[in-house]
Amino acid sequence: MKLVRITLRVFLLFVCAVLVSGCQEKTKSRNGLVDGEGTVTYQGQPVVDAVIELRPVDETIANSVASGRTDEAGKFILTTVRPCDGAYPGKYKVTVAKQTEYVDGIPRDEYVAEKKRDGKGEVKFEKSKISTENLLPDKYADVETTPLEVEISTKGNKNIEIVLED
Repeated sequence: MKLVRITLRVFLLFVCAVLVSGCQEKTKSRNGLVDGEGTVTYQGQPVVDAVIELRPVDETIANSVASGRTDEAGKFILTTVRPCDGAYPGKYKVTVAKQTEYVDGIPRDEYVAEKKRDGKGEVKFEKSKISTENLLPDKYADVETTPLEVEISTKGNKNIEIVLED
């Protein structure tokens, strides 16, 4: 019985040591990446399911695009290498796009649902019948035309506000 208690204590100490070291790893710099998160709004409303890309203006981080996808509240967390790992400090041009797909002029989800109701089982369609539409102003989807810029400081930026206008 005494041996079981000693073994249990040693095991618990080991678990605590692993947890503490894991916490320390999280607080270390992630190869220079820092936190980057914020919100996207359009016409005063949060933009749901949009793709955000930060393309470096700073040549020292030229090959380091950070991206994210907005949730139901228009919030996003940037990813560069691993999910939610942030971005490198520097200046970026920001693109934002929210697209919907159409099949024969019908939104893809509706098209698939309609075909399944008709008893078609697996729904297939030709790629030539697929088209996309950006639901936000086109100027924000292209790095050459977007007026949006953001700077990520060496301490990170958790309050990036991206406001889209017509």
